[in-house]
Amino acid sequence: MFATLGRRTALHAARRTAQQQAKRRMGGGAAAPEWTGIDKVVRGYFPKDEDMVVAISGGYLGLFILFKIKGALSGSPEVEEAAPVAAAPAASAGEIPDIDSEEFGAFLESEENVAKLVESFEK
Repeated sequence: MFATLGRRTALHAARRTAQQQAKRRMGGGAAAPEWTGIDKVVRGYFPKDEDMVVAISGGYLGLFILFKIKGALSGSPEVEEAAPVAAAPAASAGEIPDIDSEEFGAFLESEENVAKLVESFEK
């Protein structure tokens, strides 16, 4: 009875050890990459990835602030008033006036003109 219990305990312990050794861990066991060119220069100042994120974010934030300050100092340009638009000539008897014009309301009072407008939509 004790021998069977001992064997079973030893078998379970051996399985657990084998499972723990075979299990892959996602740790940083790899060697550091060899940087070349501009990456080598930048990584000299910011060796960790976290440092690079902070530096890039700080760069964008700095540009944003500079443009905001520049916009505040220069102010908005003076807006010139547009020259008054010359009044459009009155529509001739056969034409349909522009929808935005004041004559359009008077144009719609006649049944003939409404029919003319509907015909122009059907074309």
